[in-house]
Amino acid sequence: MGDSEKKSKKKPAAKKTSWFKGLKGQLKSISWPTPETVGKQTAAVVFISVILGVLITVIDVVFRFGLGFLVK
Repeated sequence: MGDSEKKSKKKPAAKKTSWFKGLKGQLKSISWPTPETVGKQTAAVVFISVILGVLITVIDVVFRFGLGFLVK
């Protein structure tokens, strides 16, 4: 009985302030990109998205035309 009472006791929870201090330390260690890099990468993502959208649209139109031709 005495052993089960010892096992059921939990350690006191760590203070939240220590968690926030750890988070702040981790955020300081991140190497953030420069605004110029972020702009270039954003432009690349938008450009590739537009190209893929156009490519998918062209493929859809070709398939729609091909299937319409075969069904008639």
